[in-house]
Amino acid sequence: MNRSVTYLLVFIVCVVALGFYRGWFTLSSHPEAGSKKVDVNLTMDRDKMEQDAEKVKEKTAEFVGEVKAQVSEQGPKAKSDR
Repeated sequence: MNRSVTYLLVFIVCVVALGFYRGWFTLSSHPEAGSKKVDVNLTMDRDKMEQDAEKVKEKTAEFVGEVKAQVSEQGPKAKSDR
């Protein structure tokens, strides 16, 4: 059970770190005038997340197409080599 929780926490930390790196999340702060309070805001950019997801889908489809082309080219050769 402890391992599962640890893996889950590591996964969450990695996703959050990736999100900040890719610009999905931003933090901003605004100090209140005459006070020691600070407003902290977390903003999530859904458009950026969707754009990145589309890029991943396109790259994956491209890669799968290349692999299929290589397999179809090498398919008859591999059978004749046996």
